[in-house]
Amino acid sequence: MKHEEVRALRKAFKSVKERQDLNHLNDIYARSRRLMSSRELCVGNEILLEEAVMNLRKNGIKVHLANTKQEALDIILDEVAKEKLIVKSKSNVTKELELTKYLEKKGITVVETDIGDRILQVMDQKPSHPTGPVTHLSAKEIAKGISKYYGIQVKETPEEIVKIVKGDILSSLEKANVGITGANAVTSEEGSIILTHNEGNINEVMRKQKHIIVTSIDKLYPDIESAMNMLKILSFNATGSIIPSFVNVITGVTKTADVEKKFIRGIHNPSETILVLINNRRREFVEKGFKELLYCIGCGNCLLHCPMYNTIGNEYAIDSYLGGKGLAYHSIYSGESDGKLELCLGCGKCKENCPLKLDVPEMITKLRSKGTSSEIYFFLKSHILWVYYQALLRSNSE
Repeated sequence: MKHEEVRALRKAFKSVKERQDLNHLNDIYARSRRLMSSRELCVGNEILLEEAVMNLRKNGIKVHLANTKQEALDIILDEVAKEKLIVKSKSNVTKELELTKYLEKKGITVVETDIGDRILQVMDQKPSHPTGPVTHLSAKEIAKGISKYYGIQVKETPEEIVKIVKGDILSSLEKANVGITGANAVTSEEGSIILTHNEGNINEVMRKQKHIIVTSIDKLYPDIESAMNMLKILSFNATGSIIPSFVNVITGVTKTADVEKKFIRGIHNPSETILVLINNRRREFVEKGFKELLYCIGCGNCLLHCPMYNTIGNEYAIDSYLGGKGLAYHSIYSGESDGKLELCLGCGKCKENCPLKLDVPEMITKLRSKGTSSEIYFFLKSHILWVYYQALLRSNSE
């Protein structure tokens, strides 16, 4: 990552921390304990998962269970059918599947409708934060990149950039018949799917003729109340806001009971709601003793406080697997201990600032070290590299 990108990243992270200081989430510690209880209960709980699937189907939602990445991709392609334009919203699970790349190889145009993700897409950049993907890019750099893509001169202001990118997105939204989103939670008791966003783009994407929701089995919660508690903690840690601008709860397809109280389905779009629930090796995480990693709600607060990430940015990452937690996840998922794990300082700042207090440094130690001597070596190596990168950053800013 370029030095100016690291500085832009630090500036953005600082603004989030300032909002966190200004705002106040009531009973945050009690809420965090409740969240941990629900994560411990649900992650890896096959009985609750079966109950959720049963209730989702009862509510009229078409549910696919996909065990592998390829199985999920094939299901989604089959649901897309003959459509050649897809609009989608931000989703870490679809990034994990490399869904956009897969659909594009099949001759399908995929347009990201989140402003940040669309900028990443047209500039062919990697994300720097799960909820703020272009945090590392300045308005000047973005304007230069999208000017080249759209073939026009875009002013170097956030307002002008958003205006141009929004116009592009709206054009695709008008033409598309299929929308793909992720989901923040799936609830067992109600058979509901919960999505949260600030831009309002999900409202547009989910109103296409067919709405395909792609998420993973670890997004399971016992009920709507526990999922809403998670959303408040997620929003506060990700952006400093108490609650996102929009929260959508989907508990079935469009229907009416206005005439003789008889339910008639398919009144408005979407006429069909499909949920693709993927495993993609998550059960292996539980079996290998890394169940805790699946508790993560993806708020990215660990990145705000990680000294190494604040020094080299998404060089301390692999694609959308960001920071120590992301690298640990990728290492287990791929079955290979990635060399970037050696960059972890073991300082514990990520654990300290995680709402669930996930012990990522301990997980990294288990993955990268064979004993005390090797961990001492990695500890010294990471600190020497960090001091070196800090010096480079300082000298470049002078």
